[in-house]
Amino acid sequence: MANQDSLFQWQRIQRFNFPIWTILTGVLLARTSYFMAWPFLIIFLYQDYGASATQVGAMLAASALVGAVAGLYSGYLSDKFGRKWVMVLGSWIAAASYTGIALADQIWQFYILLMFTGLMRPMIEAPSKAVIGDNLADLKDRELALNIRYFLLNIGGAFGPLIGVTLALSEPQNLFFITGATYVVYSVWLLIGIERTAKPDKPDSSQLPHFFATLRVISKDKIFVLLMMANFLMMFVYAQLDSSIPQIIVRSNQETAGQIIPTLVLVNTLTIILFQFPMLKWLENVPLFARTRLGMVLMAISQIGFMLSPTDSLIGLGIACFILSLGEVVAFPTLNVQIDRLAPAHLRGSYFGATALYSLGFAVSPLVGGMIIESLSAFWLFAVCLLFCAMMFWLYWRAEHTEDLVQRSSPLTEQ
Repeated sequence: MANQDSLFQWQRIQRFNFPIWTILTGVLLARTSYFMAWPFLIIFLYQDYGASATQVGAMLAASALVGAVAGLYSGYLSDKFGRKWVMVLGSWIAAASYTGIALADQIWQFYILLMFTGLMRPMIEAPSKAVIGDNLADLKDRELALNIRYFLLNIGGAFGPLIGVTLALSEPQNLFFITGATYVVYSVWLLIGIERTAKPDKPDSSQLPHFFATLRVISKDKIFVLLMMANFLMMFVYAQLDSSIPQIIVRSNQETAGQIIPTLVLVNTLTIILFQFPMLKWLENVPLFARTRLGMVLMAISQIGFMLSPTDSLIGLGIACFILSLGEVVAFPTLNVQIDRLAPAHLRGSYFGATALYSLGFAVSPLVGGMIIESLSAFWLFAVCLLFCAMMFWLYWRAEHTEDLVQRSSPLTEQ
C-alpha cells in the first residue's frame, strides 16, 4: 500500500482545481517565451551597443531593485483585493516592456524598460504562489504543486533558448516581440481561469492590517527575517550564472559566447528537469532546513569549479554549472515551501511578496559582480561568493534554532 504521507500520489494531482492548472500552464507558456529571448539580451547589449560590464550590471540591478520594492506592495494588494487583477496588470506591464525592448535603440531606453520588467515580475509570481495556498488545504498537496510549478518554469527554461537559437540568433531583438505577445495571451488566460471555481479559499481582507502594519508584523517574524537574509546571499551567489558569468564569457570569447551562454542555460534547466523529482523523492523525509543546507553546500562547491575553470572551457564551466544547478534543485523549490509554511493564511500574498526583498541579491549581484570583474578578476568574484555560501549556511542554522513565537497556519516542523 502506498505511503499516505508521500508526495507522490495521484490523488494529490486530482485535487488540483482550475485556478491551480491556470497558474501551472501559464507559468509554462510565459517562461518559455521569456527564456527564448532573455539569454541573448546581454550579448546584444555588449556587441551591438557597446555596453560595459558595469552598465549591464546597473541595468539588471535597477530591474531587481524595482522588483524588490514592488513585491512588498503587490503582495499586500493581492491579499487585500485578490490575486487575479494584480497578476493581470503585471502581465500587461510585461507585454509592454518586452515589446519596448524589441523596439529600443538607445542605452537609456534599456534602463527604463528593464526596470519595468522588474516591476512586473513580483506582480505575477508572488500572487501565483499564493493562489496555490489559497486553493489547496493539504500541506503535501501544496508542496507538490509548488514543486510542479518550479519544474514547469524550468521546462520553459530548457526549450526557450533552443527556440530562440532556431528562430533569430542573428536578430535576437525580434524574440522580444514574441515574448510581449505571449504575456498578452497569459493575461487573457488569467482572466478566464483565476477564481473560476465556486468557492476557493480566498484571502480574508477583513483580517488584513493596513500596509505598514503588515510590514511591522512581517519584520517581527525572526525566523522569516533570518531566512530572508540567508536567501539574499543565496540569490547573490546564484545570480552570477545569469549576469556575471555571461559577462566574463563575452568579454573573453566574443566568437563563442553565443554558443557557450545558451549551453550553460540549457545545462542548468535540463539538470532541474532530470533531477528535481528524483532528488525530491530522495529527500522527501529530510527536514526542510536540512534540504536547504545541502543545496547551499552544492552551491559552494560550484563556486570552486567556476573559480578553477578557464573561460573558454565548456566542459569545466558545464560541470560547475551542473553542480550549481543541483544545489538549485534542492534549495529553490524548498524556499517556496518554507515561505508557504511560514505565512499566516490571511498574509500569504504579503509574505510571498516580501520574499521579493531577497531578490535584492539579484539586484546587487550584477552591479557588484560587474565592478569586481572590471577592477579585480573573476577569481575574486567567486571567492566572495564562496564566503557568502558559508554565511548563509550559518544564518539557516540560526533560523532553525530560533524559538518560533508566531501563530502560523501550518506547522514548520511538519514535513
